[in-house]
Amino acid sequence: MPNFQTLSAESHNNITIDESKLPLTFSKFHMVNVEIKEAVQASSEYPLFFSRASNNQYWTISALCGLAPQENVFETQGSWLPHFTPLSLRTLPFTLNFDKSSTEPETLIDIDSPSVQEEGGEALFLSSKRPTAFLDNKQKLLAERVTSMKQTAVILNDVSEMGLIQPIDLIIEFSDNTKQRVGGLATVNEQRLQSLSADELATLHQKGVLSVLFNILGSIFQVNRIIRLQNTKFPERAVNNIKFETSKS
Repeated sequence: MPNFQTLSAESHNNITIDESKLPLTFSKFHMVNVEIKEAVQASSEYPLFFSRASNNQYWTISALCGLAPQENVFETQGSWLPHFTPLSLRTLPFTLNFDKSSTEPETLIDIDSPSVQEEGGEALFLSSKRPTAFLDNKQKLLAERVTSMKQTAVILNDVSEMGLIQPIDLIIEFSDNTKQRVGGLATVNEQRLQSLSADELATLHQKGVLSVLFNILGSIFQVNRIIRLQNTKFPERAVNNIKFETSKS
């Protein structure tokens, strides 16, 4: 579990970040948030789905990276296989806390992250206690992610209201003939997409969403990559196939 502390020059002046160790942190995420502006590029690497945020108040885009909690098949022996890494991972081991202020959030650091070191990595503060260029860049990425998350939530709300989000279940068929049903995911309602009027299609295109929806649909074939990587990393739970069914819940 992450162990977040409020970042400060007084408490964390001697801490360094070794980004080569970040894949060990990534390995604990079987679902990874992807913002809408990243979705087209991410679809070339991961199968993308819609999912509800933890508070269930808005839709997000998630990359499926593993078939069980705390398993990520894209991490292998400390290396990260994908060429594209979403913002939600690139900002680690930092996050923002809005509990005290919605305009000036606190920067938090996960001090238990494998990337957090006492030497040999990127320093966070100068001797003057000002942020280093490395930390400044991370904080810019955090701010960028907050803006992107808000944009994603607004656009996906519109997509949902147009009836373009279809809940589905994943049926995982293992080599030992057992099956597992995984819910809580959704994809593009292809039938509804095909029935959109010219005006609706034009609106989605103007918002830059139409290409995103088609790429999310196409990314479903990346599930075959998940199966190959699963069978390499976890041969004791090898998978024969993954099917998709419209959710009955």
